[in-house]
Amino acid sequence: MTEHLPITTKALLIGAGLLFAAGAMLGLTLPIRAELEGFPTSLIGLIGSAFAAGYVAGCLLVPRLVARVGHIRVFGVMAALVAITALLNILYVSPLAWILVRAMTGFAFAGATMIIESWLSESATSNNRGRVFARYMVVNLASSVFGQLAVMTFQPGGFEPFVVVAILAALSLVPTALSSSRAPNPLHEVRLDFRRLIRVSPVAVVACAGVGLTNGAFGTLAPVYGNTIGLDVWAVALLVAGAIVGGALMQAPIGWLSDRLDRRWVIMGIALTGAALAFVIFSADLREPVTVILLVAALGGAMYTIYPVAVAHANDRAAEGDFVAVASGLLLIFGAGATLGPAIAAPLMQFGEPSWLFLFLVGTYGLMAMHAFWRTRISPPAIESVHGYAVIEPIQGTTQEAMYLDPRADQQDADSAR
Repeated sequence: MTEHLPITTKALLIGAGLLFAAGAMLGLTLPIRAELEGFPTSLIGLIGSAFAAGYVAGCLLVPRLVARVGHIRVFGVMAALVAITALLNILYVSPLAWILVRAMTGFAFAGATMIIESWLSESATSNNRGRVFARYMVVNLASSVFGQLAVMTFQPGGFEPFVVVAILAALSLVPTALSSSRAPNPLHEVRLDFRRLIRVSPVAVVACAGVGLTNGAFGTLAPVYGNTIGLDVWAVALLVAGAIVGGALMQAPIGWLSDRLDRRWVIMGIALTGAALAFVIFSADLREPVTVILLVAALGGAMYTIYPVAVAHANDRAAEGDFVAVASGLLLIFGAGATLGPAIAAPLMQFGEPSWLFLFLVGTYGLMAMHAFWRTRISPPAIESVHGYAVIEPIQGTTQEAMYLDPRADQQDADSAR
């Protein structure tokens, strides 16, 4: 008989699901509403960049805040901030206000997510860590898709989506506040040693930065693209959600492949596939919703699989026991890329056409593929780790605390103790 997860863990997963649903719903509603309000595309890009910048800042600063006043108080503040910022988007409808508020939202989401992940990691044991991690990633994915699809039920020009986001954020506080478990150990601070990461795996550094650029740009600006080519709200929601679903469907085959081949070749192949699909979307005059959604879903299969392959590749080359440090550093590099991506792609779309978003993806994926190929020419393959690929894709809510949930970290701790 399989062991059931503790009720505390289930409650935390429910709280995480509510939070991620709120984040996905707000992340899709804002660019659609900004387009309807007539915001310039370049400023919509800055709104997306502000969220990523706030998220990275939260990963760096919230651990110190928790050390001073504790997990429960900080989580309450962060959940309240998410609800407050959602409502502020209704009260102050201007580009500058939304950029500032979006940065606050990113900071709050990082803090709240870190505390949930820390609590899950503390409640997990070596016997159930893999199941807790897997269920957490399923909750992350399912809630993100649910939140995006929920946008279809509301008019983006009204206030209702923002109110629902605030309600979900407030509800996410309830399972954690009622938890009877003790507060977890202090949060782990990230110390980014960029030179060390480059020495460990330049391919992983470039790949994570490139994925940040592409995913950040797509996540912010795909709704703008869909809206400007005439898609209805339901089609725009399916467009963004379809990319995540496509990425989820490709995790298993890509994971199987990357554990059997030099991961640099896998990264190159995925990047080339992504570039080819993005070029098809860019060059074709697409208006049929089904065609656009299917092509973007296929693109999502590339968009959301490079990052975990890159982390696994870096782990292959890192010293024993260094997985958490390396993976956390790569996560911050991803965040830096996600901050720059919308700010670069949005002016391109404003200067050219909405489809130039995908031209930006073509160029970024092409550079990633060329770099991976060059590294295969000058550096021998790594001795692949038996604890290699696992899905750690920062869809919207992963922080460094999730790395401690990953069974690879648990296994490396056990190996180091031998």
